[in-house]
Amino acid sequence: MKKIKIAFVVVFSVSFMGFAQNYPYQNSSLSVEDRLKDLLGRMSLEEKVRQMDMYKGEFFKEGEDFSKSKTNDKIGDLGVGAIHDIYPRSAKMINDLQKNVIKNNRWGIPALIMCEMLHGYLDEGSTAFPMNIGLGATWDTELMKKVGGVIGSEARAHGVHFGLGPVLGIGREPRWGRVAETFGEDTYLAGELGLAMVNGIQGDTLASDRSIIAEPKHFAVHSYPQAGGNSSPVIVGERTAREDFLPAFEKVYKLGGALGAMCAYSELDGIPCAANHWLLTDVLRKEWNFKGIVVSDLGAIKYIQTTHYVADSPKESIRQAVSAGVDMQFYDFSNEFWQETIIELVNEGKLSMEDINRAAGGVLRLKFTLGLFENPYTEKGLIEARFHSKENQEIALEAGRKSISLLKNQDKLLPLSKDLKTIAVIGPNADASRLGGYSVKNKVATTVLEGITSVAGENTKVLYEEGVPLIVKGQIVPSKYLFTPDGKQNGLKGEYFNNRKVEGEPALTRIDSQLQFDWPWNPGEGVNDDDFSIRWTGYIQSDTSFDGWIGLSSDDGIRMWIDDQLVIDNWTKGATSIVTTPKNIEAGKKYKVRIEMWEGGWGARAHLRWNLEKINLQPAIDIAKQADVAVVVLGESRELVEENRDVATLDLHGMQQELIEAIQKTGTPVVCVLVNGRPLSINWINENVPAILEAWFPGEAGGQAVADVLFGDYNPGGRLPISFPKSVGQLPIYYNQKPSAIHRYVSESENPLYTFGYGLSYTTFKYSNLELSSNEIAVNGKVKVSVDVENTGDYDGDEVVQLYINDVYSSVTTPHKTLKGFERVFIKKGETKHIEFELTPDELAIWNRDMKHVVEPGDFEVMVGGNSKDVLKAKFRVVE
Repeated sequence: MKKIKIAFVVVFSVSFMGFAQNYPYQNSSLSVEDRLKDLLGRMSLEEKVRQMDMYKGEFFKEGEDFSKSKTNDKIGDLGVGAIHDIYPRSAKMINDLQKNVIKNNRWGIPALIMCEMLHGYLDEGSTAFPMNIGLGATWDTELMKKVGGVIGSEARAHGVHFGLGPVLGIGREPRWGRVAETFGEDTYLAGELGLAMVNGIQGDTLASDRSIIAEPKHFAVHSYPQAGGNSSPVIVGERTAREDFLPAFEKVYKLGGALGAMCAYSELDGIPCAANHWLLTDVLRKEWNFKGIVVSDLGAIKYIQTTHYVADSPKESIRQAVSAGVDMQFYDFSNEFWQETIIELVNEGKLSMEDINRAAGGVLRLKFTLGLFENPYTEKGLIEARFHSKENQEIALEAGRKSISLLKNQDKLLPLSKDLKTIAVIGPNADASRLGGYSVKNKVATTVLEGITSVAGENTKVLYEEGVPLIVKGQIVPSKYLFTPDGKQNGLKGEYFNNRKVEGEPALTRIDSQLQFDWPWNPGEGVNDDDFSIRWTGYIQSDTSFDGWIGLSSDDGIRMWIDDQLVIDNWTKGATSIVTTPKNIEAGKKYKVRIEMWEGGWGARAHLRWNLEKINLQPAIDIAKQADVAVVVLGESRELVEENRDVATLDLHGMQQELIEAIQKTGTPVVCVLVNGRPLSINWINENVPAILEAWFPGEAGGQAVADVLFGDYNPGGRLPISFPKSVGQLPIYYNQKPSAIHRYVSESENPLYTFGYGLSYTTFKYSNLELSSNEIAVNGKVKVSVDVENTGDYDGDEVVQLYINDVYSSVTTPHKTLKGFERVFIKKGETKHIEFELTPDELAIWNRDMKHVVEPGDFEVMVGGNSKDVLKAKFRVVE
């Protein structure tokens, strides 16, 4: 009777799914590889190629509901490989989608749902953690595992299976806008934190409703572009790649079991990463035994032709990418073109079925591993029960606190007393939510002003003035001052072209009342999402005279003519927050204007601005004079540090320097709080301001975290994960450069402003009793390192114990100091803790002259301390 009941349930399920349960691949008791082999053997070429494709979420829903008609029109009966940018808001929506996909392909293959998750699952309402450079400053692997766990559990509750991240590039180029996405400049630190995060994201089993697949990116060496230009060439050889950039990835793939890889759109030593067989096949798959999938970064395959010029057609770009090891495109081409081209290449013998089975099989392997053939749905109520829970919010606050580094504290100005009568809070980042790039949609973080107001004493008066805007953008030119070419309407005539060159017949012509556009996708009906251009023409006529500037803000290339004279030419440079031209405007006079722009990919912006209103520092100066202390909050925003937000200077942007100098001149004690995504050259502030906090972009609870540190409710223990140059002329200046690196300049110091691993505390720590378990080990041996750390100050607090080594003489050049161990430890005042590390061949090996990874006999120096400069030293010897 029991057997009959089970059989009835199975038959009902089969009928619902719409396919027969007769094949080995449907048997969950078989191994994943056996099931995969069986399913691949049954599928047609077209079905396999469909698994190699990523679709946009907009093809599957209307508003926030599943659309059966749109889905069936788009994917027919071949199923779907993966869907990105769908971000389900309900279990019903994603479950309805999965039911439809499964029912309408003959093998019942579910969809793989993808998301962004750099420092929080990207969709609305998720828990938002500090930007990754701030997570790097925590030096805390246990915390990183918890952060990863929150991201994985919140995403999987929504029916999501695959997350794009973490970024494991080594951030040695602070001009690069994506340096904020890295964990810092050190290979070992990034590898340990990345491994912990991946372990949290993927959990104990990927079949769990709390786990998703992690896709470390950007593979590889993407984070060291020439001159800091996003996607610019990376000119390093194999040894440097293997020693400095690949180990973080190797660690998360071999030890963490990460099953995703996003190939970079840059080139590595002359070969585009998306067409690099050595990187994607020889290293990733053959050396590291990677069994997941390689997804192109957005546009990486297209760039093989359009940016790198190593292919003469889109078809050849696709051939190179797939044969090199790319398994899935990321919006490079239309879904139809991608699939049809791959099928053509196979039929022409230019791609092998081995390539196709590797790629399609990789996608199917993930779906088996995730348990999607058994349970493709998310449970109703999981979202509500798990999403942005109180526990998750506490982890975000913990991460915010732990990410903060104290850089200066002259005369122990900090922590502040809660009995102060008046505090002035000043600056463009004081009352602004700054979460950083790829942050949770529509999330508003607590601001520093809100944090100070809530933490300060009840009798403390808190005054606030912005002082200056972060970016002096002026004002949008209003519609009433814009006129079409014929002068009959307000606004400018806009002509939209489906190419980057403003050529041919417009795909759309309309009147735009004013230029204040921020488009996530296409700007209008009939216009491409990417690779479009626009020409606006007409007149500007003001009823007020002023002597100032007119400017443009863009995402990609833009230029402007006034009275037929080219006055702004940002055509090839690309994205800019604002670029201006001086202009004396006479009231009532018409100025002929022509503006052109092009958009290459992933969102577009076009603003036309002028500066009728001038900046006034006096209100900020006035409140500073009234206060017992002035907290000046400076730094950056996503407009200044993000993808395609590269800079040529590390100085404070805009008028921030003038602001803090004016506040300092009032004589009121000043605390500078930096909220930013890259190291800044704050030389004047370091010399003249008594207290400095580096908060990075500290997450959703950042304002409270900063206030807790300012008032001593939390003792700062963050340590810098990246060096702070005094100027861009010092670059590169990461801490473990080779011994022959020279930083001797006519008019600049050879040392950074703050070095890697640096950070102060409200207490003090003393190191003693550095001991090694042996003074001599074999080449395959291990040595234990121990040290005592005593809290000798007046506050409980965290210390980050750091271990560095020096391979004194070696066959190839090595740095004098390289991080090989760390531990963040809480020590009560007066307490001593005994800390132990173990150095294994993994930490001691180098890539020798024969490009073999070996431990060489010889002397090694061990250095242990609270930063990379003040250390205790010991030596041991490796013998054959």
